[in-house]
Amino acid sequence: MTDAQPTDSRPTDTPPTDAPAAEAGRDALEAWIDAGEKGDAEAAGAALADNIVLISPITDRFTFTGRDEVVDLLRDVFDVISGIHYVRVDRTPSSAVLFVEARIGDLAINEAQFVDFDPEGNISTLTLFFRPLTASTRFLRELGPRVARRQGNAGTARTLAAAGLFLDSVAASGDRRFVPMAAPASSRG
Repeated sequence: MTDAQPTDSRPTDTPPTDAPAAEAGRDALEAWIDAGEKGDAEAAGAALADNIVLISPITDRFTFTGRDEVVDLLRDVFDVISGIHYVRVDRTPSSAVLFVEARIGDLAINEAQFVDFDPEGNISTLTLFFRPLTASTRFLRELGPRVARRQGNAGTARTLAAAGLFLDSVAASGDRRFVPMAAPASSRG
């Protein structure tokens, strides 16, 4: 496992939980982190509830639901994102917040994962957030066509590749040319 150690940040007014479920949640969390750092979608799937819901960092138009659908997605994700390293884990008996550093090609990406556990201790909900925008658009550019191809939608994959390239180029150009205009005076050189 990683050198990031789970912390118990449970508020003092939180009622006690079922100890076996909390321990199972700890096991699922450790399995999730280990699988993520190894890029192993099947091992990550073992930490998930059958009815897992993954809330995308890219869109609120749909979610990925069920272990099989999420594991399929993770296979594609692990083809796009590399060097996954969990740098912080904050834990309560029924949830956790994980902070991740990784790479998408030559770009660094930071990710926050909000994890909820079911009563059996499996991951039941996973909500993801990415930064910076340039890494998020690169992720969309790389992942969207892969998911569409896996689903047998070659035409959609081509459309997503073109749209992703456009969004990625706008974000990258804006990051280089326009964002520096709003930088604090102390950051300008």
